[in-house]
Amino acid sequence: MSTFKTLSKLINVNDIYEPFLGEFDNSENVAGVYDEWMSHCHTEGLDPMEQLALVKQNEETIGTIEHDDLEESRTLYECNISPIRVDSLISYNTPLLEAIQTVCSRDFNFFLVLMGNRLIGYLTFDHFQKLPFRMCLFALLIDLEKVMLKIVKSDPALYLKNLTDGRLRKAKEIYGFRRYSLDNENKEHASKLIECTAFIDKISMLKKNAVISQKCPKLKSDNGKIAETIRNSIAHPEGEESGLLPIKREALLPFIKWTEDLQKQLYATDSRDIVLL
Repeated sequence: MSTFKTLSKLINVNDIYEPFLGEFDNSENVAGVYDEWMSHCHTEGLDPMEQLALVKQNEETIGTIEHDDLEESRTLYECNISPIRVDSLISYNTPLLEAIQTVCSRDFNFFLVLMGNRLIGYLTFDHFQKLPFRMCLFALLIDLEKVMLKIVKSDPALYLKNLTDGRLRKAKEIYGFRRYSLDNENKEHASKLIECTAFIDKISMLKKNAVISQKCPKLKSDNGKIAETIRNSIAHPEGEESGLLPIKREALLPFIKWTEDLQKQLYATDSRDIVLL
C-alpha cells in the first residue's frame, strides 16, 4: 500500500473539521446572535463569513445558519435556516481519502459532521487545505518522485541528455550548494547530478525517453506541471496563502487518480519490482 493511502486511512475527518460557532434557539433575536457571533470570532481570530452555527427549537436541532443569513431586526426563525439533509452528513471518523471523494463528488458547500447521534461541526473543501491532508498529498507526490528518480538513476548520463541547458545549469548549481565532490576531470558525477534535478525535470527526462513514454502514457498529461506546483507549494510555503493547494475542487480527484496511475505505469517499466499500491 502506498504511503498516501496509508496516511489517508490513519487521518480522518475528526482531524480537519471545523466545530460549529455555537448553538442558537430559533426564537433568539438576530441582534443578540450577531453580537455573540462577532465576539466569538474576534476572540478566536476567525473569519465571521466562514462560520456555521446550529439552530435549535425546543432543544432539538432544526438546521444551520450562516453569517449572510442573519437579517437585521428579525428573530432567527424569520431568517433563512438551512434544514438538515441526510445526504450532507459525514461521520467524524471517515478516512480522509474517502472524505475527499465524498466532498468532491457532491455539490454541497458544506457537510455536517456527525459523532454518534450528535452534530459536532462541519466540513468544506477548504478544510482539506489544512496540514493533515496536505501531508497526505505531499506523500503521494514524494512516492511518485521516488520511482521517477529510481528510473533516471538507472542510466543518469543518458537521461541528463534530455534536460535543456538551462535546467542542467540549475541542477549543477544545486550540486554545488550541496558540496558534492567532482570527478577526476573536475566534472559532476552523473549519479549525483541527477539527484539535484527538480520534480518537473524528472518528468521531462522520462517523457523525452521514447521507451518510457510509450510504456507510461500518463506522462503526456499536463498534470506534471500541476504536480510540481502542488509539491512546491506544500514543501516551500510562502506568503498569506502559505501551503494552500493550487488546484480546484473539481480537479483534485482526477489529479490524484492520474498520479496513482502514473506511479503504477512507472513501476511496471521495471519487471524486477513488484509493488502493491
